[in-house]
Amino acid sequence: MKRSVLIIDDEFDQADGLAKSLSKSITNTSFEHVSDEENIITAIENHYFSVAIVDLRMDKFSFNGIDLIKKIIEVNPFAKIIIISAFTGEYLSPIKDLFKTGKIIDVIEKKEFISFTEELRNIIEEYHQKLFSNPSEINIALLEFYSQAKNETEAFRKGEKFENFVSLLFQSIGYSKITKRVKDKSLNEVDLIIRNEIDDSFLNKFGKYILIECKNKPKENLDKNTFIVFNSKLLHTNHLSELGVIATTGYIARNTYIEAVRTSHDIRKIIFLSNVEFEELILSNDKLETFKGIIDRQVKDN
Repeated sequence: MKRSVLIIDDEFDQADGLAKSLSKSITNTSFEHVSDEENIITAIENHYFSVAIVDLRMDKFSFNGIDLIKKIIEVNPFAKIIIISAFTGEYLSPIKDLFKTGKIIDVIEKKEFISFTEELRNIIEEYHQKLFSNPSEINIALLEFYSQAKNETEAFRKGEKFENFVSLLFQSIGYSKITKRVKDKSLNEVDLIIRNEIDDSFLNKFGKYILIECKNKPKENLDKNTFIVFNSKLLHTNHLSELGVIATTGYIARNTYIEAVRTSHDIRKIIFLSNVEFEELILSNDKLETFKGIIDRQVKDN
């Protein structure tokens, strides 16, 4: 899991200046800033960040910082939030409610730039030091999110929560760019597409992207038809992706394993993540090596 900060402000120059200043004074941390409506929502839903710095007042947009913070809390249980504003007095009541979630690190009034960025730097470094010295906090958050996804009863929310969980799990492995619900030219839909940018010789051989199919059906087996359809999606990436993941809260049917063995001569590889693998990854303190071990094991078995 990486140290990564997302800066959200409707003023581009302010967000850009803050990102540049903080990146000079904080090492081993990536900074991304977004300042328009579409990119803000995309970043919140699809990009990994351990800290979000959110301005409250956004007169140009259909939402304000309070709305965005609620969205972050909904989709990313890892991220903590630093609120910044010159108008905190206007938002005292909703800020008070947000503090009850335990996701707010601090509220900072905008002031003279140098002292303002120094205060932010200290808060970010202190939080990251605490977070990464205790990986169990990340594991507990993952386990809770996985349980919520499995126990959700409403169909659409059930699928959405599971996709969010799988996305967060791969973010904890080290992937930072994950896009949800992507359709290709033939209108085939892929639940998650991961940009395979981790600097690892073992993983890099699988192409530029990893495709993930998510099935949140605890009471159902994953049948071979799901495997066949997903394998076809991999085939049509023109070798941009040689690794696919089928993630399920249910169980893998015997005929699915047989189909996987039947196609094991292909250069493309599909691995399964079910309850056993999820538990292994959630509890691991080195999720990247654990993920590689799962690939090794299943490729060998298939």
